[in-house]
Amino acid sequence: MNWTCRAVAAIAALSALTACGTGGSGGDTPKQDQGGSDKVTITWWDYFGYSPQSDAAVNALIKKYEDTHPGVDIQRTAIGFADFRTKLLQAAATGKFPDIAAIDNSDVPVFASQGALADLTSKMSTWASKDKYLDFVIKSVQFDNKFYGVPFRSNTTALWYNKDLFKAAGLSTPPQNWDELRADAKKLTDSKHSGICFSAAPTEEGTFTFLPMIWQAGGDVPTLGDQASVDALTYVDALVNKDKSAPKSVLQWGQSDVGDQFGSGLCAMMFNGPWVLGSVEKGKFEWDVSPWPAGKGGTASPLGGEVWAVGKNANVDAVWKLTDWLADPANSRTEISEGLSSIPNRKDTLDDPAWLWHPMVKAFAQQMPSARPRGAYGPKYAQISEVVWTMEQQVLSGAKSPQDAAAEAKGKIQPLLGTS
Repeated sequence: MNWTCRAVAAIAALSALTACGTGGSGGDTPKQDQGGSDKVTITWWDYFGYSPQSDAAVNALIKKYEDTHPGVDIQRTAIGFADFRTKLLQAAATGKFPDIAAIDNSDVPVFASQGALADLTSKMSTWASKDKYLDFVIKSVQFDNKFYGVPFRSNTTALWYNKDLFKAAGLSTPPQNWDELRADAKKLTDSKHSGICFSAAPTEEGTFTFLPMIWQAGGDVPTLGDQASVDALTYVDALVNKDKSAPKSVLQWGQSDVGDQFGSGLCAMMFNGPWVLGSVEKGKFEWDVSPWPAGKGGTASPLGGEVWAVGKNANVDAVWKLTDWLADPANSRTEISEGLSSIPNRKDTLDDPAWLWHPMVKAFAQQMPSARPRGAYGPKYAQISEVVWTMEQQVLSGAKSPQDAAAEAKGKIQPLLGTS
């Protein structure tokens, strides 16, 4: 979630913010460089300055492109993660959206519906690389049957488990379905360890973790209130309140908190993404990753990560050449995989050993074909996410039954769906 899923910023604060530095110029009409020659300037925004590794990876990509395309000058603006989405919303409102920005895939409908993005449908329709991506990755750059982005970095979530605690409990393999997960979590729970941990916080992180359970139960956001959504709520309620295999603290924990708990050996299993690897590797135990245990609807996980969005005032031809170059693994594999901790999202890279920048990547790559994009729910996804996390919080806190919480969510969700 790159992670990307905490970025549900306060739109109400938008008017109080000022424009963002040197990267907020919008279009990129060719400008004269100091030598007097025409040079295309492309403004680039991202939030990958959060670590020296990711920052260096982006700078390396830009330098590599500029070295091989001397007629292009890329002006990068790295914005803090907490401010990034709000800065983009302001730029969209003022007509100063950057020429290229790495946006959360769920935000494609948001910025497309605001008219901030270039329509790339004609480019994508003949793009040779389009069919190489997993279908849902391509869907994540679409809105209202048009293309408004190019696939970039992807990730998802899976089940991490402590092999030492499994061995001590007499368990040899990770759970494959909901029944096994519940039984294993109970067996792994004692006075020192919780059997399972996950984020159920009142944020997008909670939604990002709970949506897979709705899908695995055979349900979906547009059908909230049905038996599948009740089943998902009943299941997670059993883990927390009936079995007490998951601590009540999950109602406040974000994904980094869960990673810390697991890395400290206090949780035997967790649902989380590759972005918590640093916390996990601090642990003094053997661990592994496995795909989500399947419900009656099969296994499923959320699609995290970013896409390349192109501003409507950009020199689209120039930026398209850049995104096409970035999408070619021959140009960017090392920087995007190891440098930006991405999980392969193309059919020709899922089983490519060159993308296994860490042993855990294999399990996440196995999970990727069952991932689902959140942007499919339209431009009001931030409000939809709040309905989902509120529903889960009501049940886990004991405020409402699964049936009542799902019924209330059903009434709230319908007006938020669609393209308007």
